[in-house]
Amino acid sequence: RETSRVSRKGQHRWLKQFWQNRSLVLESGVLEHLSKQQLLLQESMYEVVTTEFSYLESLTVAVDHFMESPALSLLLTPHDHKSLFSSIARIKEISQNFLDAMIRELDTSLFFDVCVVIHRYTSQHFGAYVDYVRNMSYQEHTLHNLRKQNPQFVEILDQLQEHPLCNRLPLKSFLVLPLQRVTRLKILVENILKRTEQGSKNQTSAQIALKEISKVVDSCNREVGKMKQMEELVRIANKTEFECKALPLISSSRWLVRQGELTELTDKENIFGQRKLSPVYLLLFNDLLLVAVKKGVDRFVVQDHVHRSLIEISDGEDVECELDRTFRLVLLKNHKGSTSERLLRAPSLEERTLWVQALSPQKRGEEVIYEEWDCPQVQCTESYYTQQPGELSLQLGDVINIIQKTHDGFLEGKKLVDGEQGWFPISCVREIANEHVQRRNLRQRYHVLQTASHLLSRRYLPQECRNTTCF
Repeated sequence: RETSRVSRKGQHRWLKQFWQNRSLVLESGVLEHLSKQQLLLQESMYEVVTTEFSYLESLTVAVDHFMESPALSLLLTPHDHKSLFSSIARIKEISQNFLDAMIRELDTSLFFDVCVVIHRYTSQHFGAYVDYVRNMSYQEHTLHNLRKQNPQFVEILDQLQEHPLCNRLPLKSFLVLPLQRVTRLKILVENILKRTEQGSKNQTSAQIALKEISKVVDSCNREVGKMKQMEELVRIANKTEFECKALPLISSSRWLVRQGELTELTDKENIFGQRKLSPVYLLLFNDLLLVAVKKGVDRFVVQDHVHRSLIEISDGEDVECELDRTFRLVLLKNHKGSTSERLLRAPSLEERTLWVQALSPQKRGEEVIYEEWDCPQVQCTESYYTQQPGELSLQLGDVINIIQKTHDGFLEGKKLVDGEQGWFPISCVREIANEHVQRRNLRQRYHVLQTASHLLSRRYLPQECRNTTCF
């Protein structure tokens, strides 16, 4: 069986399905001298070529049949057309060049090392795949809206999809091909690496190629994760209204950490001296906490909100029953700019533990690690030049976001000017005022007041304090 390839000039060349069936290989007589492992290695390398050809064929359908369809081009606005097809034409061009490069190696060498070509193209050109994946959410959103709002688009698209070229596959199947291809390419390189000899040149090139393609796949997966986070954020924003001061929820740097319903034990008491219970719904994001109540089945009304770093958690010590399921939530600076407290009860002990862990500041031994949404800033007061790998050179006046602080006087940071990241001594910088510092001062003030209040209560209040009961 043979596979055809159409070059840019429209000339047909033929690829055998297997490396061992190529005329060049058969005429050389080399098959008699190859071990099974060596043959499998060559077939694994050759599989990259044949699968790239099949992938390019499908990309050609996506571009030539769908994207360049005269009917769609006339119907869609330039913005919708760009959003729907993104940079798939550029992806096709990269695939064509990648395949051409591998074919040239095949034509000039009996034993070709495909990993050399993979490394070159992934390091120099495959950043376009990451950009394409980043825009896939806009593609899906555009396709969904066009199908929902434009009957003429649905009619044209159905006609295009019925063409034999599509093999009964919808447009969406063609649009996700780039993401599927980079994932498969990584698997193919892993298979090549497994079949190389220890310490061989092939093993080295396969390891280098795998490292590069893994970077691309990891970047694509991060973009997919961000895409899902953004979709979830949009869904929450669409079903949320504010009873208090509103704030924009949708942000590329925000994602949902945890959500769920708890019970608030209010200060109001019934005739039996028992606290009244009121349902409350918490939506915890990486940088923000919303305190809401449910409205109907799937909508929320936000009553309060606070920056995540301005949350304090303590035990519900003044409640007699089900103490292990309660905790006190303190908002040090809520939407009104004041401090508020809520006594909450989780539906189970496990839920209580999970909520306390999620809401509490994370501690990692002696080292302090900061999040991007709440990190201190420093300014360089004394130039520093790297002395070993992993360090960061600083010039006078550089402003750096701190990522990590160690107990031995070193900081890890990222320069604002160019995003360069590394370690440097704390002695060459000084902290500058920003929102992180203001929030830290507010937390310290709260802790001082709490300590003073605790000492006064122990000194002046009777030993047996009145306990509050609940249902």
